[in-house]
This record gives sequence, C-alpha cells and structure tokens, in this order.
Amino acid sequence: MDKILTFIVNEYNEILLLKGSENDPQFKKSFWYVVTGECEEYDFNKEETVKREVKEETAISKIKDIMYLNWIFKYNSLGVECTEYVYITFVKKEKITLNEENIDYKWCDIKEFIEKIQWYGDKEELYNVLKKALDKKLYFKIEKIKKF
Repeated sequence: MDKILTFIVNEYNEILLLKGSENDPQFKKSFWYVVTGECEEYDFNKEETVKREVKEETAISKIKDIMYLNWIFKYNSLGVECTEYVYITFVKKEKITLNEENIDYKWCDIKEFIEKIQWYGDKEELYNVLKKALDKKLYFKIEKIKKF
C-alpha cells in the first residue's frame, strides 16, 4: 500500500505536530506525530494525496508548496506492507480543525518538534532533513529507502 507522510510548515517556520488519539488501531496509544495517509485510487498523484490528507486532518486549505524529500519508509502495518513517501508542505498559518484521528495540535520550532515527535528513525537525521527542507533544499540527493 502506498502512503504519504508530510511535515507541515507555516510562514514562521513552525512545524505542526498532531497528537493522535489513543484509539489508533495500530499503536493503541496517543503520541505526537504528523499527517500521514493512504494514497487512494482517485488521487491523481501523491501530491494530491498530501493535499487531501492535510485538509482532512487539519482543515488547512491554503497550501503554498509541496516538496518531495527523496525519502521512503517501508514497514508492515497491521499485516499490510506499506511504502510511505515523505513530503514537506508549506502552508499559510490558519485555524486548525482536527478530525477524529487527532486530539490536539501544536506549532513548534524545529528543536521542540524534534524533541516531541514520536520518531522510529534517527532524530539527528530527521533534524538534518528538516533543516534543509525549511530552506526548500533536499538533504538526500537521491532517494533514500529506510526499512522498519
């Protein structure tokens, strides 16, 4: 199954964290994370999936830019093999309305974001990727695939 993960950044370089519900079917606990979602057949491409998922989970509609970060995660979720493509989405800061998947949100600077996010990979690598991405530059020059 193809999926997306996107970091959402506003014009103040704040990154959005979402606190998931403890009703999460896979993890069954609440933690800080970002927008993720499944690519649907009706999505024209992965960027359309990003736009749809951002709107569904946050109600943010003013997307300025979406950038693919050349980063792919492969993992098993509830018995399904997933390939997750990582993006950064630049938005205009606006009112957040959460859907049923999340119970809270917080705009953070990069250091607080790295500290709070539940991350299964290397947080130093995440910091380096985001630091470059905030300047609309790629950390990975070719696609990097990380298996979990």
